[in-house]
Amino acid sequence: MSEDAESRNGGEVVYDALVDAGVEVLVGLPGTQTLPLDRIVVERDEMEYVMARHETAIPHIAWGYYEATGRPAATLTVPGPGDTNAMHGLKNADEDCVPILHVSADVNPEDRGKGPIHEIEADTFDNAVKANVSVESEVELGEKVVEGIETALTEPYGPVRLGVPSGLLAADVESPDATVTPTRKTFDNEDAYDEAATRLTDAERPVVYAGGGARRSAEGDRVVRELADALDAPVVTSYKGKGVFPEDDPRSLGVTGSHTPAGALDVLDAADVVLALGTDFDGVTTAHWDLPMGDTVIHVNLDTADVNASYEADVPILADVTAAGDALLARLDESAGSGWNGEDVGSFVREEYRDHLDSLGLFDGGEPANTPELLDAVREVTPRSTPVTTDVGGFRLWSMQAFDAYAPEDFVTAGSWAGMGVGLPAAIGAAVANGGDDPVLCLTGDGGLMMCIHELHTAAEYDLPVVVVVSNNADYGIISKSPKIREYTDDHEFTWGAPDFATVAEGFGVRGTRARTAAEAKEAVEDAFARNDGPELIDVAVETEEASAPEAADYESSVGDLF
Repeated sequence: MSEDAESRNGGEVVYDALVDAGVEVLVGLPGTQTLPLDRIVVERDEMEYVMARHETAIPHIAWGYYEATGRPAATLTVPGPGDTNAMHGLKNADEDCVPILHVSADVNPEDRGKGPIHEIEADTFDNAVKANVSVESEVELGEKVVEGIETALTEPYGPVRLGVPSGLLAADVESPDATVTPTRKTFDNEDAYDEAATRLTDAERPVVYAGGGARRSAEGDRVVRELADALDAPVVTSYKGKGVFPEDDPRSLGVTGSHTPAGALDVLDAADVVLALGTDFDGVTTAHWDLPMGDTVIHVNLDTADVNASYEADVPILADVTAAGDALLARLDESAGSGWNGEDVGSFVREEYRDHLDSLGLFDGGEPANTPELLDAVREVTPRSTPVTTDVGGFRLWSMQAFDAYAPEDFVTAGSWAGMGVGLPAAIGAAVANGGDDPVLCLTGDGGLMMCIHELHTAAEYDLPVVVVVSNNADYGIISKSPKIREYTDDHEFTWGAPDFATVAEGFGVRGTRARTAAEAKEAVEDAFARNDGPELIDVAVETEEASAPEAADYESSVGDLF
C-alpha cells in the first residue's frame, strides 16, 4: 500500500480492491444500503453484476462460479436479514474452502444500538466464515478491505465477510491505493516424505483417497492419477474429491459415505496403506467416522486443524496436495505398485455393485423411473466436459455412485455442510462462468429444488442454458427413507405431494418438460442440450418406494477373493 492517498467514493475503494484481486463477478440483490456499490459495479466495465432473486442464493451462485472456474466471486447484501439469509451459503463455502468475498453494507457505527433498520451484531458471523472483518472508520477502510481479501485468498481458502458501513460506501474518503498479495503456508515435511515413500513402496494393498484438497490444489488431479499409476492402486474419493480422478477409470471405487458400496468398504478395510490427499475426514464423507481406513494412514492436508482430528495419521504431512504428491512421486522406489492390481480391484467392485442394483430391479426401464437408471441415462447423453451441479438430499446420495464425474471443475457438489437449495444457484454460477454459451446440467431432487425454485427466474432473466433435471419422487426422501426415522415411528407423515414443476417452470419463463421413464428423460435432456437455447427443466417421475442409496449399498461382497 502506497503512502499517497486519493479521495474516492468508499464504494470505489472496495470495488478497486476486488478488481485488483481478480474478481470479475459480483452477485447481489440491491437494497438501500448496498446501492452505492451496486451502482459502481453496474456502471463500470471490469466486473459483471448478477442479480439473484433471494439472498439465500447469492453465495450459492458465487460458490458454483468458483467451483467451475477456480476464480473467486464477490457477493453483496444488506446487513441483518440479507446477511443472515446469506449465512447458509457462506458457511457452506467455509466448509468447502471456497474464497467468497462477501460485502455487507453494514449499519453506520454512530447508529449502532439505536435500532437502525437491519441492525445486527457483527460478531454474529464469526463462526460462519473464515474471517469476519468489520470496518470501523474511514481511515482503515482500504487496509481492512485488503486484509479481508488476502485472508480469503490465502490457503486454505475460505469466505470472508467485509462489514463496510453503508455510509462509508457512499462517502468520499481518503484511502491509499492497495495491492492484494495472498501468502502461502510452508512446512518442513522432508522426514515425513521419506517415511511415507518407504511405507508406500512396501505396501501390498495401497489405496489412494482424494479429497477436497486435491480439488483445490493447482494440479491435484494430475498427482492423484500419477500416484495411482505408480502404486497400481484403486482410488476412492470424498464428496469434494469427486471428479479429481476420472470415474470411468477402472481403478475408481466411487465416493465414500453412507452409500459406499460394500465392496469398496472391504477394499478400504483390507488396505495396508491409505494415502489420504487433502481430506478432512468429515462426518458426511466417512458415514459418521465409521469408514474403515486400513492399517496405516498417510494424511496430506494443508490445514493443521484437520490432521488427527478424525483419524489418527501414522504419517502426517502438512502440505498442498500437488507439492506433496510430487515429493512422494520423486521418492517412490521403482518396486512400488507390486501388490494388488488396481484395475482388477476397482473393476470388480463397480461391476459387482451394478449387478446388485440390477438384482434390486433398479434398471428395469419401467414407469415411473428409478433413480440409478435415470442418472445412467442422463450421463449417457451429457457431454463429457459439461459442468454438472447437484443439490443435496436422497437424490444426491445416488448421484455420488451412479453418475460418473471426470474432472473436478465439471462436478459441483457441497461437502459436509450439506444444506439443501444449492444445486440451481450453483448451476447459474457455473453458467455465468462459461459466459452463458454452453449448457450446464443441474441434478436435483424435488425437495432441493423447492428450496431455491425462485432462481429459475434468474436463469430465465439472464437466458442461461441451464438444464435442470428434477428427480421427482413426490416425497421428502432424505427423511422418509432414513434409518433414523424408524427409531421413532413406522408410520410417519413427513411426505409431500410435489407440484407440477414443468408448469411452474413455464411460469418463470423456463421451458418445462415431463418424463415418466429414464428413456423419456434421456431424450428430453439430449434435446435440451441440442437446442442450447436458454434454461430448461425436465420433471422426471421417480419411484417413491425405491431403495435408498445407503440401503442399496449394503450387500455381501466377494471382492476379498481377489486378495
